[in-house]
Amino acid sequence: MIIYIDLLILINLIVDFFLLYITGRTLKLKIKFKFMFLAASIGSIYTITLIYPNLEFFSAFYFKIIVSIALIYISFGNKGFITNLKIVSVFILYSMLLAGLCIFIQYNKYSYVDGPVIINFSYQWLFTSLMILYMVIDRLLVYVKDRNRLSTLIYSVDIVFKNKCKTVRAFLDTGNELREPVTNLPVIIVESSVFKNINLEEDSKFYIPYRVINGEIGKLQGFKADAVRINLGGEIKYREAVIAICQQKLSELGDYHALLSRGVI
Repeated sequence: MIIYIDLLILINLIVDFFLLYITGRTLKLKIKFKFMFLAASIGSIYTITLIYPNLEFFSAFYFKIIVSIALIYISFGNKGFITNLKIVSVFILYSMLLAGLCIFIQYNKYSYVDGPVIINFSYQWLFTSLMILYMVIDRLLVYVKDRNRLSTLIYSVDIVFKNKCKTVRAFLDTGNELREPVTNLPVIIVESSVFKNINLEEDSKFYIPYRVINGEIGKLQGFKADAVRINLGGEIKYREAVIAICQQKLSELGDYHALLSRGVI
């Protein structure tokens, strides 16, 4: 039997990536594609040990378990002994199910006839195509679901300051409880591009301290808006708030240009 090493590695790369992907989805783990691809690449290269007699030692059962643990660790990191054991168990279970299905189809191959066309399916390519199709469709569904969820948390906000009104799309950050310490007013973080030509007098400036998750501490410069109007699905609400100017872009895709704290809504 002729074995093409490049095709063997390619097919096993896709298979290993698929197995890691559905393992992560089953256990609701965070999917990190670059680490998962690295793990799948290592797993696909490992399959070479199955066809070279000199590398037969590395194809022993216990070594396969070690490789499986390594692939899981690379893909998802160290989640603790119990969680890691659960992940490895699910990964091996899916591997065994897929292997059993492949063996079943291999021994029950058929050629399908459709009129003058005879189609003889190769189960390897059939499964590979289905795996790719599943992952693409699943990622599209996740993307659409995330976009729909995002749209329900974006509001149109009018900010009035010095007789000028700026309308901005703002995202409700439910984990954001930032308040200006002197007035105790909720803070709306807005990209600096929204207020390009604003001139703040020193006595009207506010300095809002903040702390991010990684422990970094800083201060944002801002001002108290004369009025804030929030469109809540047709219902208009007026709020008092301090506007903090942010130099960074808040949304990579430009979906919104401001962040609302929980206290604003």
